[in-house]
Amino acid sequence: MPLREMRSQHRVLVRELVRGASPECGPRITTISEDIMMNGADREAFALQVMREVRRWPGVQIRPHLNPTAPDPDDGVEFRLYGRQIGHVHHDCAVHLSLTRALKQMVLEQGLALPLEQAGSPGWVAFVPELADDTRRAIWLLRLNYVRLRRQRLSPDAAAASPLLREHEGALGEVSPSIANVLQRTQARPPRPLPPM
Repeated sequence: MPLREMRSQHRVLVRELVRGASPECGPRITTISEDIMMNGADREAFALQVMREVRRWPGVQIRPHLNPTAPDPDDGVEFRLYGRQIGHVHHDCAVHLSLTRALKQMVLEQGLALPLEQAGSPGWVAFVPELADDTRRAIWLLRLNYVRLRRQRLSPDAAAASPLLREHEGALGEVSPSIANVLQRTQARPPRPLPPM
């Protein structure tokens, strides 16, 4: 396939991906031009901004993301809370998250991420940044999963009283009613015990 045709298809895919953007994740984009697409320096800045932000969240552990099927098993950085993965950022800046099936469905329906078909479990989604401004959406998606994992450990009363949870939910901004409903249902389960130290 000629390079010009590949770029044209790439622009269409990016345009479709960002068309469903919400105010919290950034403005809707209707045209893509070469000058706003990410270059190597933008990708490095993207990864550093995501890591700087996510590592500040209480309880988050950062460690290498390993892919045993790749020639080089070091495949990026992953973020964990309570021993469970919030998500990971690959060397190419693709962000992968493991969500509940219901939350995955809402995120896909709103065009905030793409399904990750090659993943081993059904809840995985991918966000592939193409624009320098995509850092906000990547952090928003990681924070959404962070809030979900935090809520799973709390009773409804404890969640309502948690200043940390309120802070992160506030940073999400207004989420759609469907996503808010899914988060509430996630939290309604009995809390899981904390992992041993």
